[in-house]
Amino acid sequence: MRSFRGEPVALSVGLLAFLAPILISLQLAWMQSVADEKEAGLRYASAMVRRGEETTEQFARAIRLLNQDHLPRCSPQEIDLMRQIDVGSSYIQMVGRISGDTLDCTSLGTAQPVPVGAPTLVTENGVDERLDFKWGPAQPDRLDLIARKGVAILIDTGLLIDVDTEGGDVRLALMVPSTVGHLRLVEPKGEFLPKWLNPIGRGQSASFVDGQYIVSQVRSKTHDFEAVSVIPISHAYRHVTQFAITFVPVGLICGLGMGWAVMHFVGLRSSPQAMIRAATQNHNFFVEYQPVVDVATRQIIGAEALVRWKRGNTVISPASFIPLAEESGVISLITENVMEIVSRDLPRLMELDPKFRVAINLSAADLKSDETIVKLLEVLRKSGASSQNLIVEATEHGLISGPETCKVVAAIRETGIRVAIDDFGTGYSSLSCLQNLGLDFLKIDKSFVDTVGTDGVTSEVVLHIIEIARSLRLRIVAEGVETEAQAKFLKKRRVEFAQGWLFGKPMGIDSLCNRIGQSSSVTEVSLVAS
Repeated sequence: MRSFRGEPVALSVGLLAFLAPILISLQLAWMQSVADEKEAGLRYASAMVRRGEETTEQFARAIRLLNQDHLPRCSPQEIDLMRQIDVGSSYIQMVGRISGDTLDCTSLGTAQPVPVGAPTLVTENGVDERLDFKWGPAQPDRLDLIARKGVAILIDTGLLIDVDTEGGDVRLALMVPSTVGHLRLVEPKGEFLPKWLNPIGRGQSASFVDGQYIVSQVRSKTHDFEAVSVIPISHAYRHVTQFAITFVPVGLICGLGMGWAVMHFVGLRSSPQAMIRAATQNHNFFVEYQPVVDVATRQIIGAEALVRWKRGNTVISPASFIPLAEESGVISLITENVMEIVSRDLPRLMELDPKFRVAINLSAADLKSDETIVKLLEVLRKSGASSQNLIVEATEHGLISGPETCKVVAAIRETGIRVAIDDFGTGYSSLSCLQNLGLDFLKIDKSFVDTVGTDGVTSEVVLHIIEIARSLRLRIVAEGVETEAQAKFLKKRRVEFAQGWLFGKPMGIDSLCNRIGQSSSVTEVSLVAS
């Protein structure tokens, strides 16, 4: 019965549940790597901003000292003060006096005026900046001359961006946001795209991924400059492995747990119990009726309700799912479905024959539950039938399954519903046990009917079963009658009722009604006639 059509889906879901945490852990490792590179970029930019602010503070101190002491301009005393300021500053290379575009004197001992040319840019704070200023042929590159309030300093801007970075391919720059085009205060390491130099708000920081680069920006809160660092995305790729060592094992454990949980859940959903429960809820069970005839007249006087299970386009044999339903404890749900269907079909059958009997099979579990009686009475109420229109059948195994069975069987018979023992001869019941149960019908199993007219060892068993039924005053129904020889044998032995392919295969309610309606007459024979 077990269907494997859902297993590829189950395996796919289980595999996804297993892989998802691992993939998520790898994604987390990647995100963490990128986050760390952004943090590193902000750290580089912040270091440059701190150096720029420190240099600016040293310049402001130089302006304050020189302009407050009121020493004669370019006097030996003022030049000596310039030297003291120069020595006490970490980033200032020279201090001097400037007038317009002329440097008048410096801490380097310069006494003659030196033309310096027009400023490269003027900041929003009124600072004149001359980028890449050449102080003689022996001076290094990247010296900038900065002037304000008649004081000039010379700084090595390379020191401002001389930040320790992870790898020589990190690009660094300082820019002046207030200038047109956001001119760079410090010539950057490496090529910079214009969009990387778009200024942000004062005191703010930002970091973003632009293609193959991680761009970080930090702007000074008090001064007119902003630092930018650009880190190749390859740095993050290198770090993924390090984080994966932490995240992937956790993801693997979570994946195993989730995969197991999904497969366990799917296993529960695909278990016989779960599938049968779902089938009852989805009304996948249906009933076919096998006619029961009067052996003497061949008239249909009743039918046995046989449950069938349709899954998709496949009809599953009861031999496949009934044992599983009994083992898993959900057989009563199937019985309840059958009762619901019979309660709908009975009115149509009674319209054709008011005495028509429908037999419903009960399991061992049904025979131990008082709820079974309630459900049978509900069938009568819904269908408008009388107790004479119902028979319940149970196997020998079900009828002798416990002392509570006798109580339930007695209660069923008290309602007027008759009880038949099904497949008699295949179980282990004794005559005394059958007498104590108080039954109404005995059904001879097909395996014994098949031996009629043969020389088999069990060919005489049918006669003994007939004798047993007569001794217990039980009416007899022979099952599995397929040949005329079998029918004549049963008629000769005065067996009252029979069912089997000779009289009709199991059929739907519409076909059964048509069969009954086509009969020339419906006899008054009843399965409970005394």
